[in-house]
Amino acid sequence: MEGRVRVEHPRHGRHYGTIVGPYSGDATTEPAHLVMIEGGYINAWTCLDAWLTPVPAGFRDMVIGDLLNLDMLKEVIEVEFLGTLWVEGDSGMLTPYVCEASFGDGFHLMTISTINQRPNYHVVRVCSSWRESSNRWYDTYRDDTIGERIDDVLTAIEEECGQRYFVDEDCVTCRPEGYECRCGDGEPWPAIETDGGCSWGHIRWDWLMKQLGITEQLERLRDSAHRDGMPQA
Repeated sequence: MEGRVRVEHPRHGRHYGTIVGPYSGDATTEPAHLVMIEGGYINAWTCLDAWLTPVPAGFRDMVIGDLLNLDMLKEVIEVEFLGTLWVEGDSGMLTPYVCEASFGDGFHLMTISTINQRPNYHVVRVCSSWRESSNRWYDTYRDDTIGERIDDVLTAIEEECGQRYFVDEDCVTCRPEGYECRCGDGEPWPAIETDGGCSWGHIRWDWLMKQLGITEQLERLRDSAHRDGMPQA
């Protein structure tokens, strides 16, 4: 058995991972493989073959974040605004970008602003379990902090949107060490420039619900239920 698999673990539930190799220890007499689990686990798991199902590359289960209509998110978030990078002379009209990329349950709308592209930002649906705290869960060998996963998020944005600048092997002014090319204007937004790091935040659900018109719908339903439940004079 090789490649990517779905793991139905009797204790830890469903996960996805990649076969590392056959298990040759003494813990079990049943056929087993070592599987590197996706999602921040450090060590490969020993998994019985009975728990494993081969799956295509990139396959995943539908998660609650998939119920967030991407077109609706783009309509309310990708709105042009006047932003300033460093000084007033850098002012210009900017437009955020909502990515198709998604992590975990996809129920946390994370905003990412890179140092040289702020205040413009990308929005990525990430897992609601990701924490700001750096405390580790040693008992499960994982660390789902945003800081630990930010490189994965930036890579996903780069794969979807492209690089603002990139190494041009044919460019005579690029250094042999492979420094990023600054000869031209680079790729246009939403291509991302990750030099210098980034900051992140999140989109509040109360703001999003209001922009989508859901708050008003809920208020009308509440008022209607209140009227229907009132005693008649």
